Amino acid sequence: MKKLFGSIIDVRKGEILLTVLMIVNYYLLLVTYYFLKPARDSLFLVKVDPTQLPIVFIITAIITVPVVSLQNRLSQKLRLHVLIAATSGFLITNLGILRLLIQWDDPWVYYLFYTWVSIYGALTTSQFWLLANSVYNATQAKRIFVLLGLGGIIGAFTGGEVTGLIVTYLHISTPDLLFICMAILAVTIILTVITVRYNPITEQSTKSRKQPVKKESIAQLFGTIKKSRHLLLIVGIIAMTMMVASFVDYQFKVVSKGAFPTTEELTSFLGKFYGRLSLVSLFLQLLLTYRFLRILGVGGAIMFLPIALMLGSVSMLIAPGLFAAVLLRGADGSLKYSIDKTGRELLFLPVPLEVKKRTKVFIDLFVDRWFRGIAGGLLLLCTMVLDLSVRQISIVVIALIVFWFCLTCIMRKEYVNAFRKALEKRQIDLSSLNVNITDGQAIKTLMASLNSANEREVSYALYMLTGTKDKRLIEPVLKHISHKTAEVRRQAVRVLQTLATPDVASQMYDLLHDSDPQIRRDAISIICQHAGDKRSEILREFLTGGDFAICSAAVGCIARYGSDAEKELITEEIVTKLLKTDGSHSEACRIQLASAFGSIFRPNLKPTLTTLMDDHSPVVVREVIQSLGQLQDPGYVPWLLKQLRIRHYRSEARVALANYGESIFPTLRQYILDESISPIIRYNIARIFSSVPTQASVDTLSELLEQVPSYLSYFIIKALNKLRANHSELKFTHDAINRVLVNETKTYYEVLRILQLHRNSDTPSGRLLARALIEKQDQNLEHIFRLLGLSYPPQDIYNAYLGLTSHRSVLRANAVEFLDNVLLGEAKRMLAPILDDVGTEFAAKRGEELFNFHLESTEQGVALLIDGDDIWLKCCAMYHAGTMASQQLRDKITQATEHPHQLVKETAELALRIVDDFQNRKEME
Repeated sequence: MKKLFGSIIDVRKGEILLTVLMIVNYYLLLVTYYFLKPARDSLFLVKVDPTQLPIVFIITAIITVPVVSLQNRLSQKLRLHVLIAATSGFLITNLGILRLLIQWDDPWVYYLFYTWVSIYGALTTSQFWLLANSVYNATQAKRIFVLLGLGGIIGAFTGGEVTGLIVTYLHISTPDLLFICMAILAVTIILTVITVRYNPITEQSTKSRKQPVKKESIAQLFGTIKKSRHLLLIVGIIAMTMMVASFVDYQFKVVSKGAFPTTEELTSFLGKFYGRLSLVSLFLQLLLTYRFLRILGVGGAIMFLPIALMLGSVSMLIAPGLFAAVLLRGADGSLKYSIDKTGRELLFLPVPLEVKKRTKVFIDLFVDRWFRGIAGGLLLLCTMVLDLSVRQISIVVIALIVFWFCLTCIMRKEYVNAFRKALEKRQIDLSSLNVNITDGQAIKTLMASLNSANEREVSYALYMLTGTKDKRLIEPVLKHISHKTAEVRRQAVRVLQTLATPDVASQMYDLLHDSDPQIRRDAISIICQHAGDKRSEILREFLTGGDFAICSAAVGCIARYGSDAEKELITEEIVTKLLKTDGSHSEACRIQLASAFGSIFRPNLKPTLTTLMDDHSPVVVREVIQSLGQLQDPGYVPWLLKQLRIRHYRSEARVALANYGESIFPTLRQYILDESISPIIRYNIARIFSSVPTQASVDTLSELLEQVPSYLSYFIIKALNKLRANHSELKFTHDAINRVLVNETKTYYEVLRILQLHRNSDTPSGRLLARALIEKQDQNLEHIFRLLGLSYPPQDIYNAYLGLTSHRSVLRANAVEFLDNVLLGEAKRMLAPILDDVGTEFAAKRGEELFNFHLESTEQGVALLIDGDDIWLKCCAMYHAGTMASQQLRDKITQATEHPHQLVKETAELALRIVDDFQNRKEME
């Protein structure tokens, strides 16, 4: 039992409050749904008639798809917490209106209520998981989503049980349950707001700008699915699951209505039934799903539900009644959301990631709803045309289950084949999967891949098996600890860390002399897993022995896996010994020491850390940087900032500084404003802010935006763009953004006007300046659209920018039309001349009118550029000014010889020499 809960509850430091908020939120959402669900069913069955259920199934299927699709589109445009709060407020209002309408006791009200509750369940669940995916990264999701799911199951149980209690004992009428739901839903709004405000610092791994998502039509998605036999079988299985579920639901509700004729009795019964069904589902998920998957594999798991429903349908055919109905609906409800649900998710495992992204949502949502609607149509045929009884409908259900069972038999073979092919091509992406590899068939296929002659396939299979707790793996994995390739050996040892037994631990001693330090480190960790009370004694022997390689590996093991007491075993004497090691293991010892300092650092070890900071090995220095990110000692911030200048250390230094969080923002701000600091350091500091997704980052960057020169403002805008794209809950100061937008737009028009004045220059310096002005104009346009992306939906603005800069006239026209309808107020007025196809001359003049500046000559334009803060334009303008024989420009160039930027200073000195040579030649003439 301890192992069971240990595998479920894996919430780490910094995640506890967030996870509690999310669990309580989901718990309350499911409580409200399981208040509303029995109320919906009982009111409809009593006030209308069970024979009308097929019609309401069809209506629900038709309406749910566009509503959920609309919600998903809105989630791309609105801040998520705003969308959730607005939707919840709308739903609360709906509940109040529905409560009033129920008083009319008109049949159409109950049709509306039934459909509304079905949409409510889909909508609130969809929004919650959108929120969960926005606050947890993929690694956290694998650990925490199971816990969130359990919170939901407990909420469903609570809602069902409490419904029965308050209707039976407190004599609250079924319609009045809506008032309780309104109050609970209001609490979930508060929890959502608190959740998005409590946003933990998560390191972003996005390496490139997001590309616009290519939208596919339904026909194109069907075409993709038709090309894959595996996907077609998945669609067939899901279709049969939904159709049979609809038939079973109909049978259950008809029988329940006959057994409990009054509304309150039926509400109480359905509440208790749904609640206890959730409890059974929880039991199956916790205790049986993993075992069944391990023993029977995915193919066996997806057969459980059709077999159980076949037994229930036969019971309904032989002896129709409440017992058979409860057995039938209970099998469907408990298995569909436990064993069968996990099995169906694993069916997507061999599907290539790109194909999965395009098709899975379509299959999960549209196929689900469409076939529920088709089932409703078939039920209408069976009940209203053929006039079949509940008992006779069981024959139809049995026929559907037989077809469903045939599909699962075919899928058993197809899954193994698809899995094998995906494994060979390394197409399986574990980062997108929130379940572990527990399927028996998958494990057998992976074990077969361990015998491959292809080293990359073996390494990939071992990577897939990491964390899998299946003792059958021990023997085939142990064969690879002596593999000739270090990567294979590393992966094998990682797998064995989860599977460690005393026999495995005894074989790890052979790896203590492995050439790879990481293997030695992990081998020691496995040895210590089964050392018991002798663990500290064994570690001490490794640390004090004469083998420096083993000693350094022990240090690394303690730093990574050891307790605080074990870290005390690493004395100053041991550290000094490793630091002075000579020979082939010298660098490996220093690497392990540098890596360990993040966990074992003590004040007396500071001289050693300083020595490692100056180490000649780049690998050692990188490990030191990572350790300093763990230590978060403010005294090392200046050294870390200096490493931003060195290309080899830049990435690690940014991550380490981001780990400090908001505590070093004042220092970063001071550095980025200091003109004596290298520009490379300054623009990398902007990138650090973007890796700390808090409101303080946005506020600090917004403030800096108006204080830094133009070449730095670009990097600050990019950092703000990244925060806006990945963290829509953050608030942006639009006043500051608008002021910078005005300045960027004014600069665009100034450059455009200077280009108009400069168009006749044909000297080498003139052509250079013209090219620089065109480049500046392009940069300004990008800056303008990046700034717009901070106030408007970023993906829409990015797509508009791509269209506007395209060489295709149709795309440009579409982009202009889109922006004309989206932009508001001052932004639209300023950008209209740029967007309209009015010619550059008219646009330049219009810009002068808008921003009240006047440039009448090339000399004025060049003077403006020399006074500006764009380094490259300043240099090009001074170089060209040398040929213009202007005393005003000569004075400006003379002032520039004192500029702190070396390039500006050298260009000014060169330009003065050109001016003097030009004047001397003129005097000689």
